[in-house]
Amino acid sequence: MIHRVSGGDVVADVDLADGGRLTALTALGRQWLAPSGPRTPGGYLQEGSGGWDEISPTVSTCVLADGTVLADHGDAWQGAWTLVSADDRHVEATVTLATQPVTLTRRVAAHGDGLRLSYSATTPSLRPVPLFWCAHPLFAAEPGTRLRVAGHPRLVEEYPGPRAPRGWPGDVGAGAVKAFVDEPVSSASVVHADGDSLTLSWDPALLPYLGLYWDGGEFTTVPVVAIEPATAYGDSAARAVDDGRVRQLHAGAPFRWWVDVAAESL
Repeated sequence: MIHRVSGGDVVADVDLADGGRLTALTALGRQWLAPSGPRTPGGYLQEGSGGWDEISPTVSTCVLADGTVLADHGDAWQGAWTLVSADDRHVEATVTLATQPVTLTRRVAAHGDGLRLSYSATTPSLRPVPLFWCAHPLFAAEPGTRLRVAGHPRLVEEYPGPRAPRGWPGDVGAGAVKAFVDEPVSSASVVHADGDSLTLSWDPALLPYLGLYWDGGEFTTVPVVAIEPATAYGDSAARAVDDGRVRQLHAGAPFRWWVDVAAESL
């Protein structure tokens, strides 16, 4: 069952049966997300991988120090989400990760003229658990689409690097580029050639890391861009743990954060 949530001009379709994915995000008469279709658990890169996923506990496949193997793009996108409550103004659901003792809860709800995605994470573990999470919206990138971050911060490339840090890539090219902002920021926007923009905003004290992604067809079937606020730096949970750049989750102390979504026409 698809749950539709409306907040002002922003409308989201949420498919809990497909890993909690937002399969549509419409505003200003435009569908902002790349097409998504049926997919099977296992490898993340498959046809129909558009939409907005929740990625935890890693992006890239890695092995933690205790030997735990974390799969490509983690567990949440292929986990069994359980509905908590829903109406036309909100949908709340929860999922427990398969490879980490972590339960995520997400509430998509009307907020002002847009939507707020509110999250919490809990663990029963008596030892701290690294909480690696990032938003993973794949936005359709028609010609002229660009990403905008306030302050024009420096980027450090992750893929296909390592490379020396460079300025902003231009329009989406034929290949993929993944980069990270080297300082905390509070928002980023997808801007189309006609000036319409969709902005994601968050509290940088809660989400101090931001990944940006461009792909003209290397891994996706249509050109996409992505804005990925995160609780950890980089794509590898193992490396983030080694570098000490990941949120730690403790029993009895839920961690809560949020991402707002708003649209603006030029």
